[in-house]
Amino acid sequence: MNSSPTFFQNILKKVILYGLPILYFLIAVSFYLKTYDSAQIKITLLQMGGLFLIMNWLILKIEENDFSFFKDNLIYLLPILLFLASGLLSYAISPFKLTSFNEFTRRFIYCFLAIIVITEFDDENKLLRIKNWLIFAAYVACVYGVIQLLDYWLFPVPARSGLDPFLWRQAFGYRVMSTFGNPNFFGDFLIVMNPIVLALFMRKKKFYLLFLWALIVVNVIATFSKGAWIGFAVGTFTFAAVYVLIFLRDKIKKEALIAIGVIVCVFVGIAFYGVIAKAKERTDSVSFRVFTWMSCWEMINTNPVLGTGIGSFYVTYPAYRRPQIFFIEGKHNTESDHPENEYLEVWFDEGILGISIFLLLIVFVFTLGYKNTLYLNSSNKTRDGPLAYIQLGVISAFAAKLSHDFVCVSLRFVSSGVMLWLLIGITISIAVHLAKNKGDCEKLKNVLSSPVKIILQIIIAVIFIYAIVYFAGYFKADILHSQAIQFSKMNNWNKALATYDAVNKNNPSYPMSKYFKTNVYIDRWQAGDPMMAERMFKGYAGDPLRSGSEIIGLWHLAPNYVQSKYLAGVMYSKIFDDARKLRQEFINSGKSQEVIEQQNRVIENAFFNAVKYYKEYIAIDPIYPLTYYGVAKLFESVGDLKTAEEAYYAHLAYPQNLSKPPHSLWVEDRNSPDGGWAKRRDGDYAETYLQLGNFYQSHGQIKAAVDAYVKGLKLVPAYIVMKKNLALAYAKLGEKNNALQQWKEIYQIDYDDADAINYLKKAGVLK
Repeated sequence: MNSSPTFFQNILKKVILYGLPILYFLIAVSFYLKTYDSAQIKITLLQMGGLFLIMNWLILKIEENDFSFFKDNLIYLLPILLFLASGLLSYAISPFKLTSFNEFTRRFIYCFLAIIVITEFDDENKLLRIKNWLIFAAYVACVYGVIQLLDYWLFPVPARSGLDPFLWRQAFGYRVMSTFGNPNFFGDFLIVMNPIVLALFMRKKKFYLLFLWALIVVNVIATFSKGAWIGFAVGTFTFAAVYVLIFLRDKIKKEALIAIGVIVCVFVGIAFYGVIAKAKERTDSVSFRVFTWMSCWEMINTNPVLGTGIGSFYVTYPAYRRPQIFFIEGKHNTESDHPENEYLEVWFDEGILGISIFLLLIVFVFTLGYKNTLYLNSSNKTRDGPLAYIQLGVISAFAAKLSHDFVCVSLRFVSSGVMLWLLIGITISIAVHLAKNKGDCEKLKNVLSSPVKIILQIIIAVIFIYAIVYFAGYFKADILHSQAIQFSKMNNWNKALATYDAVNKNNPSYPMSKYFKTNVYIDRWQAGDPMMAERMFKGYAGDPLRSGSEIIGLWHLAPNYVQSKYLAGVMYSKIFDDARKLRQEFINSGKSQEVIEQQNRVIENAFFNAVKYYKEYIAIDPIYPLTYYGVAKLFESVGDLKTAEEAYYAHLAYPQNLSKPPHSLWVEDRNSPDGGWAKRRDGDYAETYLQLGNFYQSHGQIKAAVDAYVKGLKLVPAYIVMKKNLALAYAKLGEKNNALQQWKEIYQIDYDDADAINYLKKAGVLK
């Protein structure tokens, strides 16, 4: 028999039993709009709150000095421990230790939260406490979601205010996101709560549960997240199938079963019809995923057995990203952190070993959930008890979540990741409770002497308190990052740099802050800034005698981060221009030949690096026009006009490559209503024709310039600057009628254009 818990043990138990449900509630409903990322508060809550709970649990286990539970129930804990070990191995081999550290930390917290649920929430009352807090969170989130929905209907843009009082109102237009900052993440939470609430209602028949379920349905629809609709349909179907086949197998006639099955299938069919209809309406969403999955598969094949490293997807992906993504997104300075498929990401991160363990864990939990449900319905005593309905809801939510994770990034975000591991923990907890595998409790009791217990508890407290304070810095860093951006926008360079320094001090693994800080140096461009910008890219070992002088380079964290290679090309181009001006000053002032030769080497090095990094960025993002312009300007400045001309044509020719292997596997865009991905970039290619025409004009090739301008105007007929340059080119060729026609067309586009008015007045067309 176990002795009665001490006062200290009771305190620790209460912290865990109340703290974990409250933590889940806070993660679901919290957001903070003064950080760069409104969801950073959820990450911080997990890091600080999760570590605090784990610390208390470890101290409690040492204080209890009874480890029989772990011996007797190792079979239940083993899949979780194996997945944790897979994450640890993946972190050990990762070439991006700082980047991988963040993801491994989350893995560590998730696994231990599941173990805490298994060991401490060992009866129905404790599990119901978690459910009650989740229901509370669902009510808060759903009510706010309805407010957002009504806000869009009643106060559409450009209304400056409405029912939603927060700054992010209507950030996703008609799609509601509630407290989650993203409709997809909100949808993930809802599809978990859907069968859980429905199961509890089927047991209690309470109106507040039915009303909450109705709110969930409305909000799921209002997210307009196709992945969430799929998850909702799968969760509902699983719930209905399990409820009818197990709960009602002895209570309902065959005809009624068929009728219920038909109703559920129709309901699920409507959901999938909505997914298909929405996919046809927004083909970009499907295309984005297909291209991302194709890239991820190529990445997997580089290290298929052990993977590249936990959390390393986003730093590796830019080198494999399909160019169609840039056409779809219409942006170049964004990044994809995840491949929209949890299974592919686990495989890439942790190889065949990791994905096998993950799938084993899933099968294990499904098997336990099914057996739990059968057992709980085998006796009249347990059939109508809360555990039976909790398990029904949890196993259905588990199915919903895993289906959603095929097409979304949900598990990698805290608000969704914690839910999966809660479902795992609850299912295993019920299995342990039902097995009642006590074994010989005396064998592993009192294995630690009192001094050892105290020493271990102190060590754990010190380590975890340090970790909690450390991760509090991440939250502070996100606030400071937002402030630094504002300083940059105001050209307050010194404050921006000082604030970015504070960001990097609080979170040394934050690549965006290093990227933005580098941008400040390049924008400010005063004495010393070129050297500092270069160090921010490459890193700096510093002076060993000066503490804190080391710089962790951006490319150490993320070798191909966003547009960093393009930015490096810009930096070296500016160094090249400055060095040439300085050489001319040296020549004019009569400096020695040795000094001039030394300056020539600086110029050559800057030119080489500028071209090198521009070309590296072209390999990553082959449709960004400014990179090609940068290359062309460099070669033009040294008199290599042929290579400069080729740079412009390289950009213009690229869209043709999208219909050739390996880019031709998914080409749904050929019949797109808007004319295709390339059509969306008509403005970019028109601009390149303008640059090419100006290049020809500046070198006396007027006919070639006219040809370039005419081709550009076919893409954007109302491009006034292009038409003016074409008119000037016609005038140089002596084609006055063509020049006059261009000015007339410019005037028709803009009756207030001063250049057109002056020309037409001189030509006698206007009075």
